[in-house]
Amino acid sequence: MERLTMSESVNVGEFTALPARVGVLSFAAGTVLPQGSHDQDEISFIHSGVLRAISGGQTYTLRGGDVTLIPAGEVHEAEVLEDVTLSYVLLAKP
Repeated sequence: MERLTMSESVNVGEFTALPARVGVLSFAAGTVLPQGSHDQDEISFIHSGVLRAISGGQTYTLRGGDVTLIPAGEVHEAEVLEDVTLSYVLLAKP
């Protein structure tokens, strides 16, 4: 997992088509998201709450305002410490 900062820039003009899945999820405190991985890169935007995530062998505490990138194939899991709402984008590999 990589924590992204707002100082990193993205040239949106390079994308002519972007196959992706987008969604919003809410989890109650105490929810455990089991270990898993997927074939797409995942960008998550934490809107509110706190969760502890393990991804790529590293442990992260994520809070509202954090943005993360989980590369395709990276094993990750999480425990929700305070009710969490997040948005995610799964980017299909070309």
